[in-house]
Amino acid sequence: MEWLTKSTKRMLAEMSVGIILYNLLLGILACVLLPKVSYPVMPVLLGLLVGAVGAILMLIHMAVITERALESQNENYANKKTIAQSLLRKVVFLAVIFFCWSVLKADLLAMVIGAMGMKMGAYLQPLIHKVTKTS
Repeated sequence: MEWLTKSTKRMLAEMSVGIILYNLLLGILACVLLPKVSYPVMPVLLGLLVGAVGAILMLIHMAVITERALESQNENYANKKTIAQSLLRKVVFLAVIFFCWSVLKADLLAMVIGAMGMKMGAYLQPLIHKVTKTS
């Protein structure tokens, strides 16, 4: 039993590239602009990194859960499974954000903005797919 289909793996890779590009651009902007307003850069960069990694991990978890729900061919089970896993994903992400904010002193807003890279990854996926298409 494979965890994900080949097409889903490719889509995840393309969306992950979009998430990385988005957060890389934000990191460069932070390095250029934040010193001009005397704001510490390292907590922001750490926050963007945590947000990007969190977004990629949440994306993978969503794909696995969605494929398992489709594979079950049971609407009731699939509905319960996706709702429960969605709540679990949110609780884990909030716990990680709290840990990184309190212990690692990562910037809270940067973590949230970094995690929003999931949206940018979804928007950039068709473009990345077209650019990297090998056939």
